[in-house]
Amino acid sequence: MIVKYLMELVGVTGTLIVCLSIIPQIAKTLRTKRATDISIIYLVTMMSGLVLLTVYSIYKEIPVFIFGNVISMASVGTLIVLKLKYYRNNLYVINRRAIHYKERRRKDVTDNDAFTGYGKSGINVQKP
Repeated sequence: MIVKYLMELVGVTGTLIVCLSIIPQIAKTLRTKRATDISIIYLVTMMSGLVLLTVYSIYKEIPVFIFGNVISMASVGTLIVLKLKYYRNNLYVINRRAIHYKERRRKDVTDNDAFTGYGKSGINVQKP
């Protein structure tokens, strides 16, 4: 009997740790208003897996996993929304043309060419 309750406690603790592990990423994304380091493919794949695990947990009637998967889905859903919301912050306007931040990494483009609020140069800086 004690072992059963101890294992339930271990399951709930592990589920909470996994669920709360995404909170720092959400906080960083909200603080910086940038989501360039987060892959949308990763988020969509994670959400798909969580949906399937939730369906399986409901079928097997395992409340610990149902609880954990629902919280994880909410967290990943929040990151997906933030990724889409802050997508514009990942764009630069160079020579009157909007490009994504990955293209911005090219060596032939300098901050002096960029019309952004994020460049190091203080000259001709404006937000897109």
